[in-house]
Amino acid sequence: MFHDRLFFSVMVIVPIFITLATGYALRHEKYDSIPIAFVDLDKSQYSMLLIQRVSAAEGLNVISADAGRAGAMMRNGQIEAAFTIKAGFMDAIKSGDIEGIIDSAVSPSSFSAGYVHEVVAGVAMRLIADHTAARIVDEDYRKLGKTSDADPGVTSASDEALMAEVAGYTDSLWKQGPLMTIQYVELNGTQATQASAQAAGGKTVPAAAAASTGLIVVFIMFYMLFSSGWLIDERMNGTLKRLIAGPGALSGSFVGNMGALALSGIFQITLFSVAIRLGFGVQLFPGPLSYLIFGLYLLSVISISMFLSAMLRTSSQLQSAAPVIALMSGFAGGCFWNFAEMPKGISEIALATPQGWVMKAINALILNSSDAAAVILPCIILAMISLILMPLSYIIIKARVTG
Repeated sequence: MFHDRLFFSVMVIVPIFITLATGYALRHEKYDSIPIAFVDLDKSQYSMLLIQRVSAAEGLNVISADAGRAGAMMRNGQIEAAFTIKAGFMDAIKSGDIEGIIDSAVSPSSFSAGYVHEVVAGVAMRLIADHTAARIVDEDYRKLGKTSDADPGVTSASDEALMAEVAGYTDSLWKQGPLMTIQYVELNGTQATQASAQAAGGKTVPAAAAASTGLIVVFIMFYMLFSSGWLIDERMNGTLKRLIAGPGALSGSFVGNMGALALSGIFQITLFSVAIRLGFGVQLFPGPLSYLIFGLYLLSVISISMFLSAMLRTSSQLQSAAPVIALMSGFAGGCFWNFAEMPKGISEIALATPQGWVMKAINALILNSSDAAAVILPCIILAMISLILMPLSYIIIKARVTG
């Protein structure tokens, strides 16, 4: 099987290129979070506090970068917006001269610029309001003669402590809860439903991850179906009839060839997963349970390929059937689109295929890598396919050879 290096390379390289194209085409799908960048030119306590509080906001992925990197990320479509905190940011907030203390640049394709600007402005206003309140109290204390300074232009340590106390009290009022909340719903026909991102705990399956998983699932079946043609060739040239003469030789050949298919399939998956991780930063295996799912799927596909080879009479029949079966079951199983976003009726059709079960399990693990309950039924279904078709394929092969 490895002797045909060109075919094996196609089974790995083609899905990588399709993953790249699909990821680009689906780059505007909704994300778990909105990526933005901060360029901190002030490097002060307040600028770091601003970035920290924005980072804690739900739905944002904050990246600290220099001006060059932020610009490159903007041009490459990796971030929605870039914010530059100017030098003197902390002093400007303390003095109240806040005009133009933060610059922003927004991607032309951004759908979330307004939301992001409001979040950043809200955090900045929290800092500004704290010090505005402190200055007002300080001015009133000075008018009442309650300050320790004879010179109004000089601020003593006690005055600093008073202003810090007022700012701290003002800031504590923000912790009681936001003044405004956003209710997010999606329209399904004429019915408003809770957004899928909220239903999944604020997470959705990223387009690149879903596309990568679906493509390797399809190409595993492609490779296994084409590679199982040895069974038809050995039956046609009489090799299997000669093997039947030796005790246990036919079963040994059957198991050995299945092992070879499994090893080549593992090698295919490994190369693909390493390539997309190094090239695109996509993790194919979201947790230890995903290895079990891919292993059971590989065995089920090997069983299907062996069954087809046992049933079909010529290699040309297998070569004609393989792409049709792989593509049709791949489309039905949700390998070419985001399975997690499929309507309920279509997702039920997808579960009539092994691809549908593995996609269901992997997408559940992407959302929660330790969700064992979500993979129990897919594991059972995939294992049953192997336990039924493996022995059945051997029985058919033996019957044809001895018949």
